[in-house]
Amino acid sequence: FFYGPSMKKVVSRYTELTGRMPLPPKWTLGNQQCRWSYANEQQVKDVVLRYEKEMIPLEAIQLDIHYMDGYRNFTWARQRFPDPTKLTKWLGDKGVKVVGIVDAGVKYEPGGKYDVYNEGVAKNFFLKKSNSDLYIGKVWPGESVFVDYTLPDASKWWGDLHGKLLDTGIAGIWNDMNEPADFESRDGEKWKDVVNYDEGRFSKHDKMRNLFALLECKATYEGLQRLRPKERPYVITRSGYAGIQRYATMWTGDSNSTWASLALCLPMFENLGLSGETFVGADCGGFSGRADGELLTRWYQVAFLTPFLRNHHEANGYDQEPWRFGSRYTDIIRKYINLRYQLMPYLYTVLADANETGIPWFRPLILENQNDSNVVNIEDEFLVGSSLLCAPILKEGACARDLYLPEGDWYDFNSGIKYKGKQYISVIAPLDTVPLFVKAGSILPMAPVVQHLSEQTEKTAITYQVYPDEAGKASGQLYEDDGNTPEYLQGAFERSTLEFNQGKLSSSSNKNKSKTSISTTDFKVISSK
Repeated sequence: FFYGPSMKKVVSRYTELTGRMPLPPKWTLGNQQCRWSYANEQQVKDVVLRYEKEMIPLEAIQLDIHYMDGYRNFTWARQRFPDPTKLTKWLGDKGVKVVGIVDAGVKYEPGGKYDVYNEGVAKNFFLKKSNSDLYIGKVWPGESVFVDYTLPDASKWWGDLHGKLLDTGIAGIWNDMNEPADFESRDGEKWKDVVNYDEGRFSKHDKMRNLFALLECKATYEGLQRLRPKERPYVITRSGYAGIQRYATMWTGDSNSTWASLALCLPMFENLGLSGETFVGADCGGFSGRADGELLTRWYQVAFLTPFLRNHHEANGYDQEPWRFGSRYTDIIRKYINLRYQLMPYLYTVLADANETGIPWFRPLILENQNDSNVVNIEDEFLVGSSLLCAPILKEGACARDLYLPEGDWYDFNSGIKYKGKQYISVIAPLDTVPLFVKAGSILPMAPVVQHLSEQTEKTAITYQVYPDEAGKASGQLYEDDGNTPEYLQGAFERSTLEFNQGKLSSSSNKNKSKTSISTTDFKVISSK
């Protein structure tokens, strides 16, 4: 029981118990692209080259199940991807990382040459039924077996298997189908007889089911730590349990390409954040069905402010990359992806706050305004950190909306118009505009637009947008580290406190306690209109 009484205190204490999210590699905050599935290496290259041509930032390409040989985990389909190491190097030279999917089901292949199956059987690492027979389900490889992650040796073995992928240049792992999914037992009936080691208790699946994905992600994360100790692991998961934030980021699964699904994203992200999982997102444009240019564009106007930004679509659906519906929509999508990269210093600071306090990036209005009864049921607006409020368009054909601004003064990010808070207002929002507001008294650190986050280095000039309050004051923070190693855990970071007063901006940091003046050429004061 967490008393609080503030909601922030409750969330902070809850994550103090279940764990806080470690910082992922900074590149994972960039734009990512996926498809179930890009058929071969040439398709992957073509997509990356098209991103280059369109001058849309791209950080990672994700490979779904068809990159594997017969859906066997830790293998490559060499007829379609003949030289994975050469491909990942080609992509790396273009600033693009590769994330590979790993499913929970391991192909059941007795008498075959699949070493993962053979090793797992020889070492008794797979789940069994109460009569000691292997539990055999059915997933993408056909008949499949599943690792008992409650066995410490099995967990370590699974984690170490990822060296097969890392050695080919894979930079992140995507754990899918890990509820676990089973095509022959969608209601879980067959799983009731499955037995887990569970520290010698030999517990049945009805007790252990919720832990399956959590322990799989733990095994994956810790394996990546052992294999690449100087790099931050990156794991994505479809499922989890309390504490999953310690090991994996999360997306909301196979959503529909509908306006209703887009609207549902906001409360889902907010609830996940309040449950400790801050690094969340959805398949941009939806996974199943058919989006159009308007829906895809409006979806990006939410996604550019979510921690996980990925466009992903089903195999039997239409293409859905940002250029799919023509230049009118592509130009707007590019605009908001670029804005995300400009806001990256602020966004990375908010993520670091989540790592330190457990307070999520994507916040319901009530988290910051719990004494305001007007915000209790608002689920079509959200906050990023405490300073940035977004009220996206979530209805087809809409070019305006009503929205609520909480207590305080708020600047329209697009126009600079200043509004009093604790009131409803109406705003015009044509297709190229998302209603976005900055709280008075805030400072947004911003960076230039780049094609890849690796181009935002310690030498990148940060500029500051200052939004003064009634007294002409503002404050903010800027968190910086190397973006890749776990050295931040040993104090290798800089957190600067920014203060604006009487027309001057100053900074002091955990490394330099004295205040340093910031040149007037490096900040812009937004005057109220």
